[in-house]
Amino acid sequence: MCHLSKKSTFPFTAIAVLSGVLLAFSLVRDLSAMSSNSGWRQSNISGFGTSQNSAISALANLGNQMYAGTWNDNGAQVWRTRDGQTWSQVTPTWSISNIEVQDAESFGTYLYVGTGREGGGEIWRTNGTTWEQVASGGLGDSNNYGFNAFAVFSNALYVATANIPPAIGGTGNGVEIWRSKTGNAGSWVQVNSDGFGAGPTWPDVTMEIYEGHLYVGLSRPVGKSGGIAELWRTDNGTTWTAVFTDGLGSPDNTHASAMAGFKGDFYIGLRNSTTGGEVWRSSDGMNWTAALTGGLGDVANSRPYGLIVFNDQLYLVFSNVDTGAEVWQTGDGVSWRQISAGGWGDSNNGFADYFDKGAVVFNQALYIGTVNNVDGGEIWQRLHQLYLPLVLKN
Repeated sequence: MCHLSKKSTFPFTAIAVLSGVLLAFSLVRDLSAMSSNSGWRQSNISGFGTSQNSAISALANLGNQMYAGTWNDNGAQVWRTRDGQTWSQVTPTWSISNIEVQDAESFGTYLYVGTGREGGGEIWRTNGTTWEQVASGGLGDSNNYGFNAFAVFSNALYVATANIPPAIGGTGNGVEIWRSKTGNAGSWVQVNSDGFGAGPTWPDVTMEIYEGHLYVGLSRPVGKSGGIAELWRTDNGTTWTAVFTDGLGSPDNTHASAMAGFKGDFYIGLRNSTTGGEVWRSSDGMNWTAALTGGLGDVANSRPYGLIVFNDQLYLVFSNVDTGAEVWQTGDGVSWRQISAGGWGDSNNGFADYFDKGAVVFNQALYIGTVNNVDGGEIWQRLHQLYLPLVLKN
């Protein structure tokens, strides 16, 4: 509150203008405080009209269109839009056994889509007009349930497999990394030893590029249900080095769940269901310091499943199965501000940007996909924020 003395030389009209401006800014501040979900709008109809599309599991761009992939037990679907609001289905003529789109990535003039299915995942690609299959049967290993993460590195397309470990009924020996310089069928070559030679891995994998290295984040099974986060990297695509294999010193850090480069540093999210999710950063990709721990004050923020840069800010997406997914942002990697809570008003949106594959920047806007087993997966768009200058007239 601004107090003006009776001896103030401000004319009455100036005081009125100032009061009006202060009132307007107070209302904006109060409305923002009332709802941390202001500044967002839903981009799609939930589940694209069917609750069977339970997840928006992958978002990616090809040309001037954004594509969305779903999980659906009756056959995964692919949708696209030119404006972020009007969607049409463009699912290829694949078998309904493809029940998950696990990731999507543009490479050259094509968009590549990796699926999950019993008997081995498939890779399909489209030029925006037609589709073709370029990999099937888990590339010869039925334990490769899906093609879980793509990355473009040194003019080649890399893909990591969702390999099924014995702990959940498979016989897999761990994640496989395959690459192709063309993306064509028959051109894929495995470039790591299964599980990097250290045994089985859990299916969910993340991949990211930072300072001339390709990084792979994974979880190594511990017992029948536990895990420990690991990070591996390569500078030539074939020789791999372990960055860490111990959850960065904590046995509670079970998965390397998200990665992003931001203002010269490399950030990685670590799933921690015991004390809350963590984010660590490094200036060289090898030595790490904590950027946040304890789920930013909420242990239920155990799954930092998304990291993405937009408008000179680093966005962090927490999956929270208790109260709904949350979104936070930082401009310096130190101070974090919450900009969405409670699953955008629906606690059934407990998961969002699942394992760093369900968020994308399109047409200068940020989009984030959710998992919603009640109404179907949703896509939320971050609206442009308008800041009005304060002008005083005397």
